[in-house]
Amino acid sequence: MTRARQWFLLFAAVAALLLAVHIPGPAAQPIVLKAVTGWTKAWVFNDMYLEWIKRVNERAGGRLKIDYMGGPEVFPAFEQLDPLKRGVLATIFTSPAYVAGALPEVNATWFMFEASDPAKAREVGLYERLDRVTREKAGVTTLGATMWLPFSVYLTKPIEKADLKGFKMRSTPVYDPVLKGLGAATVSLPPAEVIPALQTGVVDGLAWPAIFIVGPGYARYVRYKVMPWWWQSVDGLVFMNAKAFDELPAELKKLLVDTLKEVERESKRYYSAKEAAEDEQLKRAGLKIIELPAAEVAKVKRIHWEEGVKLFLTGPSPKYGPELRDLLAPFAPR
Repeated sequence: MTRARQWFLLFAAVAALLLAVHIPGPAAQPIVLKAVTGWTKAWVFNDMYLEWIKRVNERAGGRLKIDYMGGPEVFPAFEQLDPLKRGVLATIFTSPAYVAGALPEVNATWFMFEASDPAKAREVGLYERLDRVTREKAGVTTLGATMWLPFSVYLTKPIEKADLKGFKMRSTPVYDPVLKGLGAATVSLPPAEVIPALQTGVVDGLAWPAIFIVGPGYARYVRYKVMPWWWQSVDGLVFMNAKAFDELPAELKKLLVDTLKEVERESKRYYSAKEAAEDEQLKRAGLKIIELPAAEVAKVKRIHWEEGVKLFLTGPSPKYGPELRDLLAPFAPR
């Protein structure tokens, strides 16, 4: 046997061995999606979004990781849409109010009234409609939402009906149509200035999420919570850079969306329990619940629909606002 043939046979044997025996190479690096939230991590609003991240990361089998970087300390809450559009971030979780300047259409989440529920919003096609808009206008996809929020009015003085004449109320634009429509003067204040304003009488109350009045300390300076809720909202929208989402393998896109749907179905129950726990704390602190008659609350909701839709949907978005108004019309107060 010639030396050349010996080398050939040796090479063939080694090649066959390599084919038969798996020699692992370096593990594939996961796709990393950088994420931030509009609120500080410890705030209750983040809870179900962080649960979504946890489940996705556990189920991705090392192929994908959502890297939660933090909240407004990373990018200010009202400035997170821009790094998302540019691909600096892959996903953000935020209030519609924080991006409504650029995307007023997301205000539609405020107008489902008693039907407000992240799972119901998906069922009626709200996320699908918003996704078309956010992709066209900002290059981001609307994946869904993880939060249901009820909002109440908290007062230092009692009322017997939906009448706020003579009251000065801490507000934000989304509350203004109702508060002003009921006769209140409104004052825009950042959350850090609410307690001094209540202490000094600059305001006589505030509109605020019903699940988070104890945490910021506001409950110590108000005496009444008005019920039933004056607003309900599908809140905490999950946005993702559209290019980053579209480039994912199909099974990972499915994982993100299916896990989000799962969390959406749990969200309303979770936050209802949070409010019930806060109410117990309020009662122990001596805060009283004012239950308004149904007719008075109906008046509040009619103002919110009639004035709010014009101010937040059809006015700033003549192209898409009417379509969204019509989608939500079945939930409007009668």
